[in-house]
Amino acid sequence: MYLRTPLLILLSLITPLLLSAESMFTLTGVTKVYPVVEVSGKRLPTQTKALITELLLETTEELDIDTKGYDQRSLAVLVNELPVGRETLINIRLLIGEQVMRMDQKEKCFAITYDSIEHILYRPGVDMEERIEDAMDTLLSKFAEQYREENIAFEKIAVGDASLAKVLHYETDYEVALKRAKKEHKDIMLVLVANFCPWCRKFEERVLLKKEVDTLIQEHYIPLIINKEKGGFPKELDRGFTPIVHFISYKTAKSYKSVVGYNNRDSFIYLLRSASTHQNTTVAH
Repeated sequence: MYLRTPLLILLSLITPLLLSAESMFTLTGVTKVYPVVEVSGKRLPTQTKALITELLLETTEELDIDTKGYDQRSLAVLVNELPVGRETLINIRLLIGEQVMRMDQKEKCFAITYDSIEHILYRPGVDMEERIEDAMDTLLSKFAEQYREENIAFEKIAVGDASLAKVLHYETDYEVALKRAKKEHKDIMLVLVANFCPWCRKFEERVLLKKEVDTLIQEHYIPLIINKEKGGFPKELDRGFTPIVHFISYKTAKSYKSVVGYNNRDSFIYLLRSASTHQNTTVAH
């Protein structure tokens, strides 16, 4: 059940980036993992490892994630003590480490594809087991919430399929959208996606499918979604990454504003409102 991986232990000593509520990681398609629990430190209760393992397995069973046998994808909990002045900080880190394909060089590399952390200050005489359990509850609850949201939604609608365009009433043909835009005097909001793009799926599920976002889009733009792997759009609109959103003037058929990569709901709402007030402004890229 336990895998002693020096690299994972070393990673636990590196201070990670603080993650916001909108996680940069995606859990779509994670159906099997190899559980790993590593605990280091003299101040921690002896039963810490067993406690964390029990909580971890309860969560994976609840989410129907297979943990039987070995898998190259590890779901790990790394716990370590870190002296900070006269205090001792207990770091509890939940992460997924796995082999992934580096697309540009077509070679495999080790990557952290999920990462979340909680900190506890050690206090003599305080029930540390209870505090560790509380921290694990926070980590696992956040993990489970994101897992359910991304995987349940993904089963219903797949990015790049005609189903998204049908549900949200998006155009799927660039020329058709351009003709409609000129007729209705509305600019085009073009979303470029790709088949193997987890960020596209996350953008769809967490942003485009939200009612307040869709209301703004339908009010101000002709929405258009295109799978860039199939083509059918001007080549200069491709930035090499997905998702990418272009705001295209119905007068000039030129992109005057674009954003590459995932934006959370609040950021995208701001972007929609900002773009709608500058529809005739050409933005250099």
